[in-house]
Amino acid sequence: MQLNTIQKYYSLDELALMLGCSKITLRYNPKFPKGIQLSKRRTVYDITDVQAYLESNQI
Repeated sequence: MQLNTIQKYYSLDELALMLGCSKITLRYNPKFPKGIQLSKRRTVYDITDVQAYLESNQI
């Protein structure tokens, strides 16, 4: 039986589209949540960590 689960990890491209953020700002900010490196060129990030980060850094 397959459970319907919501995807939790996304690439920076996907996060930028879903959350309306700049990829460049997210990528180069040292306080941005750490990602999970899947390969040399593919890293994914926990969307809940990213959302919490964005909410805590609002002006």
